[in-house]
Amino acid sequence: MNTIEQQQPGQDHKGLIMVVDDNPEFLNGIQLTLEMEGYKVWTANNGKNALEQLERTFVMRQRMEGTGMEHLPDLIIADIMMPEMDGYQFYDQVRANPYTNHIPFIFLSAKGSDENIRYGKELGADDYFSKLAPPEDLLASVRGKLKRVDQQRTMAAEFTGDPTRSMMSGSVIAIAIIGSLVALAFCAGIALATGWWG
Repeated sequence: MNTIEQQQPGQDHKGLIMVVDDNPEFLNGIQLTLEMEGYKVWTANNGKNALEQLERTFVMRQRMEGTGMEHLPDLIIADIMMPEMDGYQFYDQVRANPYTNHIPFIFLSAKGSDENIRYGKELGADDYFSKLAPPEDLLASVRGKLKRVDQQRTMAAEFTGDPTRSMMSGSVIAIAIIGSLVALAFCAGIALATGWWG
């Protein structure tokens, strides 16, 4: 399996995509399709293995270089039916972690019924494809999601000066400023209502 440690930092590529599937043939096929489009691909054979790789890589890179955020995948594509930890459980774990919950997530599964698709979307996944869908549909979605990631990085760089820094820190600052303004307006309203001011 590819791991993030094997990726060469600083190489020019369109994005780093983690693909999680327990079927080696399908995993290799998706990897080849994405690599032919210029993407770097990081693979795992089930959700548990993928989570362990994410955590190990993040902790290691954080110790070595600082944030560790720049070494996380830009997008995750995961199967649903997998041993040890299925795609839904993996998705929940990714979303529960503040360091990975920003990563766009696409389900790619043999479970292609309308009910399964609705369930995946209700969980909050960014997209859901049947494994029988044309590769062009998946690639269009991948391009769209990674375009949004690039836009978010540009915004983060404008606000923080660091494109790898999470937008979460900018959001906390914005919430703090808005909270202060609301408190100030509330106090001014009370002052005006009681006649203390004006």
